[in-house]
Amino acid sequence: MLSSLFALALAAPFDAAGKERGNILFLMCDSMDGRVLDPTSDVSSRVEMKYFRGLAADGVNFVRTYAANPQCVPSRTTMFTGRHTHEIKAWSNSMGLAGDVLKGGDAVDRKCVTDYGKKTCERIARQQNVTFTMTGSLHHVGMSSHLFGKVDVGGGIMQENTHATMDGFHHGPDLTIFGRTANIERVTHKDVMEDVDDKDNFVHPEDWKMFPQCVDKIKEFSKVSKEDAAQWMLYCSVNIPHPAFQTNATWLAYVNDNVPLPAWNAKADFHPADKYMSISKNIWREFTDKEVLKVRRTYYAMCAETDFILGQVLKALDNHGFAENTWVVFLSDHGENNMEHRQILKNSHYEASSRVPMIIRPPMGMTGVRRGAVETSLTSLLDVLPTLVDMAQTDLHAGIKAGNWQPKGLDGLSVLPLVAETPPHGSKYPADRSVAAQYHANMGNTGSFMYRSGDWKYIAFGRGATDPTYTAQLFNVTADPDEVHDVAAAYPDVAASLDAALRKVIPYDAADAEARASDFAMFEEYFGGKSDAALRKKFASNFKGFDDNDWAKVKAWVASKAQYGA
Repeated sequence: MLSSLFALALAAPFDAAGKERGNILFLMCDSMDGRVLDPTSDVSSRVEMKYFRGLAADGVNFVRTYAANPQCVPSRTTMFTGRHTHEIKAWSNSMGLAGDVLKGGDAVDRKCVTDYGKKTCERIARQQNVTFTMTGSLHHVGMSSHLFGKVDVGGGIMQENTHATMDGFHHGPDLTIFGRTANIERVTHKDVMEDVDDKDNFVHPEDWKMFPQCVDKIKEFSKVSKEDAAQWMLYCSVNIPHPAFQTNATWLAYVNDNVPLPAWNAKADFHPADKYMSISKNIWREFTDKEVLKVRRTYYAMCAETDFILGQVLKALDNHGFAENTWVVFLSDHGENNMEHRQILKNSHYEASSRVPMIIRPPMGMTGVRRGAVETSLTSLLDVLPTLVDMAQTDLHAGIKAGNWQPKGLDGLSVLPLVAETPPHGSKYPADRSVAAQYHANMGNTGSFMYRSGDWKYIAFGRGATDPTYTAQLFNVTADPDEVHDVAAAYPDVAASLDAALRKVIPYDAADAEARASDFAMFEEYFGGKSDAALRKKFASNFKGFDDNDWAKVKAWVASKAQYGA
C-alpha cells in the first residue's frame, strides 16, 4: 500500500540522479462547462476569461475532456484514484471514499463515521478497496501535496490537510439518492429563480477567503533556498461556478450580449430519463425568455469570477519566479447544464454537464513542448492522476519521456505525450481514444452510461433492461452540438458497435444492479425501520407533491428489493 511509503524523504527539485523535476500548481473549480474555453465552440464567445485563455496560449488546451461521472463526489473520487466509479463504488455525493487511505489498514474517514457509523464505513471501505489516491501516488515519487479549498473525496484526506474543505459525504443518508429507483416523478429542488441573484455584492466569500491562502503558500515556497527546496504540488480549488447562481454587475460586465436561449425539444419528445431529471430539478414548468437568460448570464458571470480568482494564484506563481519550473493544470470536476435540455446542475451526459475544461501549461523554461495548442483527442478526468505522476517524474531538461512509474490498475492514461512536440518513443496514448462515463445518483431514476468515440456519443440506461421506453440515445456531437437529435434509430449499426464497446469498459447492467443494491442496502439500514407513517412522511418531505400513487410505488419498490419501480 502506498501509504507505507510516506516516510520516504521528499525529493528536491534536483533528485539524486541530478535530474531537475518541476513543481505542480493544480487549479480547480466546480461546475464549469468545458465549452466556455474551447475556441472551436460558439459557447466560448459568451464570456471573457483572460487568465485561463492566457494559460491556454502558453500550453495545451484539451477541449474534449469528460468527467467520468458528472457529479461532485463521484467525479472527484474517480479523478483522485484514476479508476471508474463501478470499481471504487463511490456511487454518489452521499458516499465518498470510506476508508482512510492515508493511514491504511482498517482506518476509516472520520466524517463517514459521523454520518453513517463506524461499522457501515468499515463495510463500505472493504467494498471500495481503495489503497491509493493522487496524493499518495505523488508522495511515492517524492512530491509533497498541499491542498487548499474544495476536495470532496473522503478517504481521510481532510484529516491530513487542514486547509481542505468539503468532506465527500454530503448530508449523510439521503432518501433522494437511496430511493431514486422507486421512480417518484416529483420535484426535489427549489425553483431555480429562487436560486438566482444577479445583484449580490458579497458573492462566494469562501472562495475569496481561500485563494489568498494559496498565494501565501507560494510566498512561503519562494523563501526556501534552492538547496533546501522540496518538490511540491499545490492544489487550489474553488467552489464556483457551482450554483446557487449569484453574481453582480462587476462580473456581468465580462459576459457578452450574444448569450442565446437554449434549444429545447418539445416536452412530448423528451426521453423519459430527461423528463424525470427535469421534473426533479424543477425545470419542467414554463419559463419566460427573460428568466432563462438571467440564469444563463449569471452562470457565465460566475465563470468570469472564477477566472479572476484563480488568475490571482497564477499571477502569484509567476511573480515569485516559479513559472520556469512549475507545471500548471486547470480543470473542473464536471460542467453545468445552465438551462440546456430543461436542466440546471450537472448529473447528465450532455456536453454542458459532462464536458470539462482541462489546460496544461508546461514549465516556461521547458523546451520540446507544445504551446498555444488546441488538442482534440478525447481525454478524461481519469487521466489526471497518471498525468500528475508523470509530471512529477519528468526531467525538465531531458523532456517528456515514456516509461515512468505509475500505480497499477489505473483506468486513465497520462496525457503528457500530447504535450510534447514530438510524442516520446514508447508512448501509449492511442490516436483513436474513446472515453466512458456513468451516473448513479439523485435526480435520476436510472443508472446512465456514456461512451464517446469520434463524432459519436452513445448513452445507455440501466432501466432500459426492463423498460422499453428507456431506449439508448445516439448523438453526432459534431453535426449536432446541441444534442437535440437522437439518431439511434437511423444508425443502428453504430449504436450496436458503441454499446458493445461501452460494455467492455463498463459492464453496465452489472454496474447498475450493484449501485441499486448498494442504495437499497443503505435505504434499509437508515430508513427501513421506520413505521409506514414515518416513512411516508419522510418521502413527502423529500418529493414535493408526494401522493397515494407515489406511496404505492414505494411499497412495490421495497417489496421488490430495489428492482426498478413502475
